[in-house]
Amino acid sequence: MLTRDRATAAPSINDLRAQVQRIQSEVAAIDEQVGAAAEAYNGAVYQLGLINTRIESNRAGIIRATNKLHAVQDELAARLRAEYVSPQPTPMQLLLTTRSASAVANGTEAMERAALRDSAVIRTVRSLRAERVKRAAELKRDQTQAKVEVANKAAKRDAVQALLARRSAVLASAKGALKRELDAEARREAARRAEADRQAKLMMRRQNTGGSTTTPAPSGGGGTTAPPVSSGGSARNAQAARIAMQYLGVPYVWGGSTPSGFDCSGLVMYAYAKVGVSMPHYTGAQYAAFPKVSYSDLQPGDLVFFYGLEHVGMYIGGGMMVHAPHTGDVVRVAPIAGRSFAGAVRP
Repeated sequence: MLTRDRATAAPSINDLRAQVQRIQSEVAAIDEQVGAAAEAYNGAVYQLGLINTRIESNRAGIIRATNKLHAVQDELAARLRAEYVSPQPTPMQLLLTTRSASAVANGTEAMERAALRDSAVIRTVRSLRAERVKRAAELKRDQTQAKVEVANKAAKRDAVQALLARRSAVLASAKGALKRELDAEARREAARRAEADRQAKLMMRRQNTGGSTTTPAPSGGGGTTAPPVSSGGSARNAQAARIAMQYLGVPYVWGGSTPSGFDCSGLVMYAYAKVGVSMPHYTGAQYAAFPKVSYSDLQPGDLVFFYGLEHVGMYIGGGMMVHAPHTGDVVRVAPIAGRSFAGAVRP
């Protein structure tokens, strides 16, 4: 009976705390997956943008080539019509009808030049047609592949976010159970104290002696104040860091790049846009776009990358950065130490 009661007893506070800690670790791991998937998606969107830019450029080039082709074809057609109406004499006819040897030579040269020009134009027409077909096929294939990649990354992101939502629900449930157990324990402790007080008062009345009272120790807590942006480095980059610091507490939003919500690369892109520096909304492209900086030479405003370029923050000095961490969190200040540092750049 005792064994069955122990087996069916409700989990203790320590058990519930251990469960919460375990699930929190799982959720933190999933958060990292979500961040990586989000940046992979941003990268796919970035690549698709490059391809679309190439497509638009080639469309304009194809239009110019087509217009040129039509003009040359019109010229050839006009010459063919003229040739049909007034055919050029053959070399034999020139010899028979022209008395001057120099005139015969000039006429023959003119015909040869015309034939060469016609051959060159025909080769150009063929080349333009072949190049146009080849480029159109390549760009269409690139665009299709990029769209597939974006769809795959979006599907991965959706799957990870769905897993995060499920884990978060389990965590909320575990926290709820823990809170209920803690509340029950508090009520039991209050009842024990009330009973102890009652017994003490009863004893004091019986003994007709005074009693002492105890005053609970005060409890309380304090918040942390974000450190200021250090001096040093360029004024523009320090200003970008100060701008990013204005958005502390803004929620992390996948794909976000506005004060209503940021992801990691969206935050630094937005802050630097405010000081006139344009950069892509993708960590990989941000890292590739600017000069590299060593860890020991970091200055306020430098972009610091972690986990194989899957996450970015903005250095503010003192070993600290401002960043948008992950789903479920907000823009905050955090140390750069203790993370998988991948490199830094200076816009």
